[in-house]
Amino acid sequence: MEHFSEQVWADSVRGTGTSENLHLLELHLSDGCKECAATMQVWEQVREIGARESAYNPPQAAVRMAKLEFVASRLYEAREVVASLAFDTLSQPLLAGVRSVAPAPARQMVYEAEGLTVDLRFDSQAQPSKVHLIGQVLDKRVPRTNLGDACVILWTDGGLPVVETTTNGLGEFTLEFANLNNLRLSIQVGRTQIRIPLSNLAPMHGMHADTGEPEIGNQ
Repeated sequence: MEHFSEQVWADSVRGTGTSENLHLLELHLSDGCKECAATMQVWEQVREIGARESAYNPPQAAVRMAKLEFVASRLYEAREVVASLAFDTLSQPLLAGVRSVAPAPARQMVYEAEGLTVDLRFDSQAQPSKVHLIGQVLDKRVPRTNLGDACVILWTDGGLPVVETTTNGLGEFTLEFANLNNLRLSIQVGRTQIRIPLSNLAPMHGMHADTGEPEIGNQ
């Protein structure tokens, strides 16, 4: 009897295929064909490997980093533009006595780059070790432009991705990250990558913007 095709072997170990082929294979193996018995063992091992692979769940941290690396590779193809700071509430003087009786409010920063405006609001009052960022990308040239699915990534000063998200249809996004300095935010809109340095976030935690000294209420 002729030996069987790979399709028949695959159907056999999976329990599929026509009953006639499976019956012929069983009869052939019962006749003591050593070559086909060895082939059967190989296909059984293939089936077991496939079953283990389908049940395998890689660590979420590894999946996240792989996705970030993939997104980062696409950013290298974009034209990079460094945004300029247009507004920062930290540079606005507070009323006399306010610093001594209340914690620093959420900090707002507005950046501009080639007709695009990026509005950022940082808040860490609920959990000082974390920063909650709410942002929005707007096109001043075409106010109602759909800026959804723009890639937003926060980076360390060493170029490692920290967290990533995408904007909604209104250009809005949120991020939460550890309270660190010397971070960098990148937002890719089309083929333009907006780069925003976030090198002085620490002053939002009780540091006076002009003197760099601790404020009265935070000593």
